[in-house]
Amino acid sequence: MTLPLAILRTAALLVPGEYRAAWLAEWRSELWYVRRNPAAFCTGAFRDALWVRRNRAAASARLQSPVHCILFLAALAAVSVLLAFRLPLPRALLLPSPYRDARNLVMISSGGSSRMAVDQYLSLAQRIPYRFRGMAFYRPVKAAHMSVALASDNLFELLGVPVAAGSGARLVLTREAWRTYFHGDPHIEGRMLDVGGQTATVAGVIPGGLWDLPGRMDAWLLVDQARIAHLPSGTEGYVLARLGTPPPAAPRWNFESFECASLAKGGVLLPYLLTTLLSVLFLVATTTFSLGEYPANRAVRHRRWIFFGLKAALLLPVVCFGSLDVASVVGAGFQAHGFIVGTIVAMRWALADQRRRCPVCLRVLSNPTRIGGPSHVFLEWYGTELICVQGHGLLYVPEIPTSCYSTQRWQYLDPSWSTLFS
Repeated sequence: MTLPLAILRTAALLVPGEYRAAWLAEWRSELWYVRRNPAAFCTGAFRDALWVRRNRAAASARLQSPVHCILFLAALAAVSVLLAFRLPLPRALLLPSPYRDARNLVMISSGGSSRMAVDQYLSLAQRIPYRFRGMAFYRPVKAAHMSVALASDNLFELLGVPVAAGSGARLVLTREAWRTYFHGDPHIEGRMLDVGGQTATVAGVIPGGLWDLPGRMDAWLLVDQARIAHLPSGTEGYVLARLGTPPPAAPRWNFESFECASLAKGGVLLPYLLTTLLSVLFLVATTTFSLGEYPANRAVRHRRWIFFGLKAALLLPVVCFGSLDVASVVGAGFQAHGFIVGTIVAMRWALADQRRRCPVCLRVLSNPTRIGGPSHVFLEWYGTELICVQGHGLLYVPEIPTSCYSTQRWQYLDPSWSTLFS
């Protein structure tokens, strides 16, 4: 009997812990009645253990309860929103531009690169076209301890960010750099600092969130145009300009041999609404929206549709913000595909989840039982029967739609059955 007991103990490892002792005791008691080839008999314990695990997992799933389902979806939506406002790409798309009149601000580049040589910038700035009211140049430079950008003295004026005016070189710090390198000195403004051999006056401290342009900087050294002109020929940097005429409708356009990109943000609401509409059209073409046949009960019907509406309302932000979160990892081109695929998968799951719930208590039905035989498919009902553990009724799901059962059908149980489901 050593080998059969070893097989049973091994199979018992697949059984959930709370059922393991009773399950093993039952199999051991049956083993005493097996006289011939007990080891082969015990191999069936693995299949039984897997059945217990599957049905136990379905019966105790966290999403079985409607409250748990809604709370889980709400938590998932909250996590998606939180990540969207933390990750760079979704944050840039969702938050409004921090700059005044951002639709008239443009980044100018040339040669297919996001940067422009200082020679080209100086040539363009000397003959300020009628189209631009101002132009600035900045170039990130890696200093010993922090990243500093050498920039035109009118950079923050173009952005509409207030800093102290003054003559000579000025230094603007981010709040993070101010706290890290100057320990939050409240009298930092007006101090004279040496920055790479250049003496500069601290003109102000700005929040890091106010910088929404290419390059990650701790500080900006603002110098006059003459200092920019002394940069070596071919030095590349970023060029910012403010339009003097109404901007074109397109977010990008060409001006002479330069490419202009607006800093205005179009948002993601309209594209998401369009992709959601497209997803609904796909759903209509590929998915049946029928939830089955249920006897008329106004209160129950309203409860079911309210629950379904809550699920759909929570799934939409999960798909929208979740697609942006994934796009920040796999690439911006994933957004449109993520919207469409995510909406279709989410809505199909919501419909499938709704079909397998009790219309009274909205809990997931359990204990699936196959009824009928394949040879009786045209004479008798053939399919699966699921039951509500609260005793509210039975759900019949046809294996093959017939004239009798074209779709799943719900049958309420009389209250006299309640004693069996205490």
